[in-house]
Amino acid sequence: MNTTELISALKIKGSFPSSDDLFSDDDFLVLLNMAMDVEINPIILRLNDEYLLQSKDFTISTGTTYRLPTRIISIRDLTLVDGSGNVTKLDRNFEEDRSTNKTGYYLLRNSIELSSDIVDGSLRMKYFARPSKLVLTTDCGQVSSIDTGTNSVVISSAPATFANGTVIDIIQNNNPFDLLSMDQSITTVAGTTLTFASLPTDLLVGDWICIANQSPVPLVPQELHTLLVQAALVESLSSKKDKAFKDANEKYEMLKNNVINMLDPRVNNSSVKMRSGRIFNYFTSGRW
Repeated sequence: MNTTELISALKIKGSFPSSDDLFSDDDFLVLLNMAMDVEINPIILRLNDEYLLQSKDFTISTGTTYRLPTRIISIRDLTLVDGSGNVTKLDRNFEEDRSTNKTGYYLLRNSIELSSDIVDGSLRMKYFARPSKLVLTTDCGQVSSIDTGTNSVVISSAPATFANGTVIDIIQNNNPFDLLSMDQSITTVAGTTLTFASLPTDLLVGDWICIANQSPVPLVPQELHTLLVQAALVESLSSKKDKAFKDANEKYEMLKNNVINMLDPRVNNSSVKMRSGRIFNYFTSGRW
């Protein structure tokens, strides 16, 4: 569901009037984004199935620190890639390890520092990225045609925020609602025609062009969209002290368990590697 559909579903479930109520559409967006942050994102991370995984490479230079990406939730792992493409996993060091010059990396607030014996190659960071902030569909442009020869697209309407050099994301409109391109600049804007240096090979009509770190659809599996609506409903009913809050919260907990059971595990075969988070999931869900 896009945000227009999410807000409509929220109004229906909460019996909210279409207008002149306590909540505006912008208010509902605030509740949906809050629910993403405190309910949906933790579920996605708990599933331990790489839904939010991103990768970034840094060229290693002696004495340089490497700032964490702005969208990061947590680091999955750091590896060293040499000139031949060989990959070596790096261990995390702590301040007390500096005296031994142990090979690895250190966290310095929101940056990475490498041990002094690592002087060349590339640093590859695999990290879990926070899903984009939900915005109204009118804040984005939906692709209506694609010209791969000129790397241009025509969108249904161009938001006023789109201009030459604007940094955007390209969002998949259908499940699994993937981030097709991140932090790409618009080369030129001509009416509703946008030109780029390149286009994702899997871009389709109906996908979305948005300001970087924004999206009109939740960047999580479709099964979680209904749960997101229910979580926002619980917050809205709680904020106005509605007596329906208790029933809505109980339904949310039931839906959450059902969704986790559907999505966990993501790959249904015996080759799935059991990590500590997944072991915790099995104990707490009673399915061990």
